[in-house]
Amino acid sequence: MNAATILPHLPTGEVFNKSTFRQTVHSIYPHCSESSINWMLFTLRKQGSLASAGTGKYYRILQDAPAKKQYSYPHSPDYLDLEKEITDAYPLMDFQMWELIQMNDFVNHQIAKNVIFIEVEAMLVDTVYELLHEKYPYAMIKPTYDIFYRQRAPETDIIVQKLLTEAPSPDAYHSCVIEKLLVDLLSKKLSGSLIERSEYPRIYEDVFHKYNIDETRMFRYAKRRHLYDSLLSFIKTKTDIQLMTI
Repeated sequence: MNAATILPHLPTGEVFNKSTFRQTVHSIYPHCSESSINWMLFTLRKQGSLASAGTGKYYRILQDAPAKKQYSYPHSPDYLDLEKEITDAYPLMDFQMWELIQMNDFVNHQIAKNVIFIEVEAMLVDTVYELLHEKYPYAMIKPTYDIFYRQRAPETDIIVQKLLTEAPSPDAYHSCVIEKLLVDLLSKKLSGSLIERSEYPRIYEDVFHKYNIDETRMFRYAKRRHLYDSLLSFIKTKTDIQLMTI
C-alpha cells in the first residue's frame, strides 16, 4: 500500500474528516486495516501533503503551495528566566506566557520595548504576582491601559493576569500558541492595544502564509473570548486569507 495513491482521491479546497479519509482508503484498498489507515494519515501529514484543520479534520496542501511549518519562537533570556522561576516555584501550576517582541517577525514598525505577559489560573494570579514583585518591582498585576503606561519599567515590562479557561494548550516553555495570540490581538484589553491596528492585516496574512494554523482551535478560543464574529469579519474584510473551515 502506498499512501501517495490516496492523495488524488481526497477532496481539494475543503476540510474533510477521518471518516472521509477512511472511506477513500477503503475505495482503493478495501481490506486496509485501521492501523494502516492511521499510518497513511500520519505519512501524508509528515510529508506535508495534508494539514490539520482541527481535531480529526484535515485538508490537502497543493503541491505548488509554499511550504508551511509549525509556529515556534526563540524566546528572550528574560522570558526564559521568568518561566523557570515560576516553574520552579509552582511546578504543577497551569500558566502560559508570551512576549510582545514576538510580533516583530510580522510588523512593519519594530517593537523596541518588550512586554512579557504571564497568564495563570485565576486563584493564583495574586500569588504569582507577589512572587515576581519581590525581584521585579515594576511587575504589574492586571493593569488597565492607563496604569500600564504610568507604571512602565525602565526595561522589560512584566504583566501578570488571569488565564481564561479553555484557552488553547501552550507549546514548549509554556509559550502561547499562535492561534491564541491572533485572537488576543483583536481584544479591546491591553494585549490588543500595544500594536497599531493598521498592522493587523499584515500580521494575520504573514502568519497564515508562513505557518500551519489550526482554524478550529482559533475560532473556538475566539468564541470563548466573545470575539468570534469580530475575528471572522476581520479576516474576511481586511485580509486576503482564505479560510478552510468557515
